[in-house]
Amino acid sequence: MGSHSILSVEENKIDGGRVYRLVLSKLVMPCILLILSYPAAAEIPAEDKGGQTDNVATVPEESKVQNNERVKREESLLRERLHVHREALEKQYAFLPYRENYVVVSHMFNGVNLQPFEEAFPDEQFNYRDNELQFQLSFLVPLMIDIFDSSVSLYGAYTNRSFWQIFDHEDSRPFRETNHEPEVWLSYFYDLHWGGLKAPMIWFGYSHQSNGQYVNLSRGWNRLYVQAFFDYRRWSYSLKVWDRLPGGSEEDNRFDYEKFIGHGELDINYAFTRNDVGLRYSFSADGLEYGSWTADFTVPFSPSLSFYMRYFYGYGESLIDVEYKSNTFSMGFKVNQW
Repeated sequence: MGSHSILSVEENKIDGGRVYRLVLSKLVMPCILLILSYPAAAEIPAEDKGGQTDNVATVPEESKVQNNERVKREESLLRERLHVHREALEKQYAFLPYRENYVVVSHMFNGVNLQPFEEAFPDEQFNYRDNELQFQLSFLVPLMIDIFDSSVSLYGAYTNRSFWQIFDHEDSRPFRETNHEPEVWLSYFYDLHWGGLKAPMIWFGYSHQSNGQYVNLSRGWNRLYVQAFFDYRRWSYSLKVWDRLPGGSEEDNRFDYEKFIGHGELDINYAFTRNDVGLRYSFSADGLEYGSWTADFTVPFSPSLSFYMRYFYGYGESLIDVEYKSNTFSMGFKVNQW
């Protein structure tokens, strides 16, 4: 990255804001109009043989389909996913969605964390913008389902999350950060019930997360985790706790990942007839001032795509920001998982 004048940098910041406002105007309004125009289930009065309107309304075929989808969503989503996994295992090299797969435009209200880059390259000037493109690709592979006719299954997964400075045209639109996270876990399906509350399964897993960088920009850690799942009608919950494994490079061990990112996370989701709302709280045993909050909202507008909004506040939005508190709003599109 070459050095640029202060005037050029200021112009770039203004241009970045204009680009972001342009993206908002071009993205938000069409999506809102699309949501408002989404066909809702309507009751149409039926006519009797004499041409009189009957008091009992009939439901059109489209409404019946939507009603069936609503009833289906009230059932255990986790049980439905397990059924999909069993079917996928019959196909060779089957890949399934794992976490969210999305492309969003993000705005960082408190700016980009430049400190790691300035420390690594003190002679360079960085023109990173407060607006960037984020995308995540995440998939899992069911390796063994119902091992030895038991309720235990083995899975593998990989998640890639990238932070692309697409508006930084002067520095050739670099990738500011990319995080890689392969995982493997055992899933135990026990399907307990307490009234309307269901506890379908629990995971025991291993996760490695790193950014693939070197020297001062290197970040990475390894974890063992336990994750329990619950659902109650349209509500779904998961509680995940982990313990960091010792080892790693000297550069990676400079950071206290558990203190800032947290020792676990609580995930809560509610499925409306069409929309989904989620809240994730990553908690740290070192105090409420650490960890993070994530809220997201999903509105499907086709069988495969949804309008997606997310707000993040806290530490560890990316590994390069492990000790930097981010305040980020993102908006874009997500691939529907199931």
